[in-house]
Amino acid sequence: MKHFSIVMLLFLALAPACDRGASSAPAKAKVFRVAVVAPGSTADGGWNYSAREAAARVERELRLAEPVSFVENVEASKRKALLRDFGRDGYALVICHGYEFNPVVREIAGEYPATFFVVSGYDRPEEKFGSIVYQLGEAAYLCGAMAAKVTRTGQVGFIAAAPVPPVELCYRGFRAGFLAFKPDGAVREPVYIEGARPWEDSTAAKAKTAALLQVREPAPIDVLFQNADAASRGVFEAVEAHAGPVFVFGANRDQNDTPATRKVLASAVIHVDRAFVRLAGQVLAGEYKPHLQTETVASGVIECVLSPRLAELVGEPTAAACKAAVEEARRALIDGKVSLSGA
Repeated sequence: MKHFSIVMLLFLALAPACDRGASSAPAKAKVFRVAVVAPGSTADGGWNYSAREAAARVERELRLAEPVSFVENVEASKRKALLRDFGRDGYALVICHGYEFNPVVREIAGEYPATFFVVSGYDRPEEKFGSIVYQLGEAAYLCGAMAAKVTRTGQVGFIAAAPVPPVELCYRGFRAGFLAFKPDGAVREPVYIEGARPWEDSTAAKAKTAALLQVREPAPIDVLFQNADAASRGVFEAVEAHAGPVFVFGANRDQNDTPATRKVLASAVIHVDRAFVRLAGQVLAGEYKPHLQTETVASGVIECVLSPRLAELVGEPTAAACKAAVEEARRALIDGKVSLSGA
């Protein structure tokens, strides 16, 4: 019994020390996990492709221990289940790259308080999730200034997949920029591709564009702004095949080197990668709170990228006039002298 008592006393004395040793061991760090989902195919070379590029840059620049989960072609019927999977799996940040994700995110975001959901391309502030609006209309404004210097007929056009808010911002910006530099000109009403898959249907886009370019009254369109993602290939092909002189702008991503046509003057570009890296960095640092983030020319995310072949396309004097107009328009935007809200 005496031996047993001594052993028990030693055990009781050592037990707290063992507990202290266990509790002081560093806890396993939680892996910072990021997911990016896109509604369409990255083969579009535009909106969806830019999300894949951005996901890769987030992974690279933040040196994440785990690859960014990137999922494309997320159909409407599968969005809710996919986003819930990311929430249950403990992802810190889920970026939904498309305005159309907002109803689903609004429904499920509150179920996963440890996950920040952000809708990229959505223009409303929300309590439970973040959003990013890209003022691509500012880049379209710069394209409009260029169109004013290039047009010979005074008639320019606009074609897009569907009348969603980001597209409407582009139309207002393009129209405002054109009329600011050519007040006696005219911007036709928008033409929409429509149909079941307007963002991917390049055949429908080509037909709509060809019909638009055939309109002769009051004068032919000779400059065209498009915003159609994968369907933009059809727009470019129609422009290339058109017999008369016509030029076109790229959108969302730098499309100046598209193989579908050699008539691209410039591209209205969203540097999605810059926005995503900044967002993910804030979440990683514990500094992010859901809010509406507005990206503009001044923030460095929105840009009008001129074609390196601009002088070859329109001649040196007109190219110089375009560059001067773009610089003047850019300065006006940055200085707050131009408001596109009511354009």
